Amino acid sequence: MTADAPLTRQRLYELIWTQPLSATARQLGLSSSGLSKICDRLLIPSPPRGHWAKARAGRAPDRPPLPAAPDGAGETIAINDEPAPSRRQRTRFSTEARREQLIEAAADLIARGGLPAASMRAVARHVGISEAQAHNYFPRRRDLLLALARRELHAMETQRRAEMSRGHDRYTRVTLSTVTYLREVAERGALIQILTQSAEVREDLKEARRVTRRWDTRRVAADMETIYGLPPEMAFGATAVLTALTRRAGRLLARGRLSLESAERLTLAMVTAGNRDLARAYRGANQAD
Repeated sequence: MTADAPLTRQRLYELIWTQPLSATARQLGLSSSGLSKICDRLLIPSPPRGHWAKARAGRAPDRPPLPAAPDGAGETIAINDEPAPSRRQRTRFSTEARREQLIEAAADLIARGGLPAASMRAVARHVGISEAQAHNYFPRRRDLLLALARRELHAMETQRRAEMSRGHDRYTRVTLSTVTYLREVAERGALIQILTQSAEVREDLKEARRVTRRWDTRRVAADMETIYGLPPEMAFGATAVLTALTRRAGRLLARGRLSLESAERLTLAMVTAGNRDLARAYRGANQAD
């Protein structure tokens, strides 16, 4: 981007929803993977797999709204799109790109050696800077681990919501939501499990996750009231129980105690049966009245 037209979160959001991510990455002088990670870090939703094929066929779903910027992140993104003429210049990262590089380094070290392996010194060494420089981007190790956890959770939730939006009825949406959640857990869940072994990370995430889950539960419960005629208390209770069942299956999957195939079969069987039994019971009762 030019100095007269700085790149903002809103502008990047518009770009990635009007052309493929790879095209935007080339325009900004980044790799597709690097741009995707920056989007995850800044809570910018990106098109799911298959979006552009659907767009060409005129069947693409509406894009999700751009949420507020995460804490500590501004609306302007400093990315240098000028080609680097030398190796020395190619190592000059913008603040966001360097933060993302440190987050990715922490993820790599944790995958190899667990939580203790991701010390600030080790992370800094992994990307080729000093520990003091790394602290300019993340004052505490806790901040770095929390940023990684938030990135992973946001990526999971973004993908789940994108897939769920494809459903045209409640059963399809429930199926897509459940399957996508479990598949994302299979890919990212082990890392999140390790990160939440840190009491500080777990505590910092607790309230945000509680608010998100409460909102989701109320939204789904409202659907059950409207579609099936369930009383509010029953709709909320059923949603909370079935959601807890899915999350429990996800924890077993993340810990390697359940395969993805088994998790999908068991969870879908119970969630689908639970929804259908409630629908039959209350539709029948309403018709009788």
